[in-house]
Amino acid sequence: MTERNYYTYDLECYPNIFTFCGKFKNSKDIQLFEISDRKNQRNELLNFLGYLRNVQAEMVGFNNIGYDYPLIHEVITNPYTFDHNKAFQLSQTIIKGPGIKTIRPSDRYIAQIDLMRINHFNNKAKSTSLKNLQFAMRSDSLEDLPFDIRPLNDHEKNQLCKYNIHDVLETEKFLDHNLAAIEMRREYLANGTLRGDLLNFDDTKIGLKYLETRLGRNLCFSGRKPKQTFREVVHYNDVILPKIKFRTEPFNEIFNWFKQQKIRPAGGPRPSTEVSLAGLEVHCAAGGLHASADNKVYETNETHQIIDSDVSGMYPSIAIANRFAPEHLGETFLSAYKQIKIDRGRYAKGTTQNATLKLAANSAYGNSNNLYSFMYDPKFTFSVTINGQLQLLQLIEMVDLLPDCELIQANTDGITIYINKKYTYLYDLWCSEWEKMTGLELEHVKYNRMWIRDVNNYISEYEDGKLKSKGTYWYPKSIKDYNGNWHKDHSNLASKMAAEKVMTHSWPVEAAIKLVTNPFDFMLRYKAVGGSKLYIGDQKQLKTVRYYVSTKGEPMKKVSPPKGEVGQYKRKNKLTDKYFKSVIEEIGKDAWDERIHTKNKSKYEIVETSIQSGWKVKQCNVASDFTWEDVDWKFYIEEAKKILIGSK
Repeated sequence: MTERNYYTYDLECYPNIFTFCGKFKNSKDIQLFEISDRKNQRNELLNFLGYLRNVQAEMVGFNNIGYDYPLIHEVITNPYTFDHNKAFQLSQTIIKGPGIKTIRPSDRYIAQIDLMRINHFNNKAKSTSLKNLQFAMRSDSLEDLPFDIRPLNDHEKNQLCKYNIHDVLETEKFLDHNLAAIEMRREYLANGTLRGDLLNFDDTKIGLKYLETRLGRNLCFSGRKPKQTFREVVHYNDVILPKIKFRTEPFNEIFNWFKQQKIRPAGGPRPSTEVSLAGLEVHCAAGGLHASADNKVYETNETHQIIDSDVSGMYPSIAIANRFAPEHLGETFLSAYKQIKIDRGRYAKGTTQNATLKLAANSAYGNSNNLYSFMYDPKFTFSVTINGQLQLLQLIEMVDLLPDCELIQANTDGITIYINKKYTYLYDLWCSEWEKMTGLELEHVKYNRMWIRDVNNYISEYEDGKLKSKGTYWYPKSIKDYNGNWHKDHSNLASKMAAEKVMTHSWPVEAAIKLVTNPFDFMLRYKAVGGSKLYIGDQKQLKTVRYYVSTKGEPMKKVSPPKGEVGQYKRKNKLTDKYFKSVIEEIGKDAWDERIHTKNKSKYEIVETSIQSGWKVKQCNVASDFTWEDVDWKFYIEEAKKILIGSK
């Protein structure tokens, strides 16, 4: 991998101090510049930024495109008016609104790489802070600032500077985990596959950009505005394929339910139902179906086999097989989308080309219900999801007709069954017929054993003994397992590890816990939000606390401020401020009125919530504060027992 001129940096901004800290990758030297009411290193900072530009450094940060770089841009473009007051004013505009426009790559004086954007942490579902990453990366020190936004004294300013250095070192550590992803993006640029601010694109955006390139920008956009197809309502019966038929009454009943539904993309209720089919309660909704056995263990033996069957690239394959396309993209989309699937098959898994084409196929469908995308056409979205569910129900109906065959689970793109080996030839035959009927391809895997709590939480053991874990049972077994999973909660992995050993190897849970030897596996994390304060005993904690359950610890609690003034009656929901104030002026703030207050006459009060209720904890934001001597083994054993299936 080519050595790059990466410069990791981070800013801190308070009313009377602005700091810039950074370092070149693999260098021990750290640069720290302060602009405050006690020190002004603006000129030194300007000179250093000029140096970064001259050596063509790439500045790497976390949310730097949205927050840090706009302040740097202001330093460079308006140096004589930039001071700590100006920095704080711009900082608050970014944080609290109305915000500022993102500075275009062509207007940036120094190249920027934003690790938050690459990992799509700016997506609500994957939102992850640098503090969460420090916990997941098992950093020796997990730090947070002990003071709110206000003018700082000199001692606090010194603390701020140390904190700034710490965050730069942690950002650099996270950069190491992203080097391969960054180099992949460089390869796209180098071979001309894609253009633009690619080093800051997440995977989904890369896929969509590739599809846009294939289709041609003029087909996808009118100027800078994406072309789209809007629908007031989508009737399911208008999108259901004529070839879909069912043989038995229970399945025809659910089929008739589908044909009667409609959905309004702009808002309103989303059709959903639950029905008993093939021995399980099957939940059907707008996006997909799911069903699962509840807290059961299955094992392949002399008579029965566990088989998992998934549709290969289900959503893109449905679109291609049935010629579904956003109306405004039409035949050009169909040709390009089909070619993407063909081209992907020409490249080995793990290659850049294969990854790009996979991203393009998945991103296309994923953005068809995105109101800001050129792919937007809700009819296309629901044509795929509704027919996908019905075709999966056809497969489930086949399973239901097989003798001595049990449906273990079904999800959006596949099913798992427990079948008498005498009848696997029938299952194979019917699957082949289903593939011909649907134009889709099934990928089959055999399991030795399966422990399933529900459709989202299970462990499966492959024939070679390797394990596949989902939901509650997932934990990273290697550094590769972290990629794409940084946003997950990495607390108390020890109990997950122990539960896995109990189920797969029949170890006693007490022994399984004590054979976990890494202190980080016993650590948990909690973050206070919305003005809440955390305490362990009487000791106030930082906003983010890393801790372990200890026999010599103290109770942990969260103290949350009320949404209104303490002692006043609680306000009803969905009242306008104007109406509420008008009634208060009429009755006085201490009186209760049914027009504006809750019926039970409850009052605002400070709320204390126990964290890890019933147990004592010790803070270990500094990892070396963890000690084996006082680990409360009982807690970790009980947590492991809570997730056991078929074992005690």
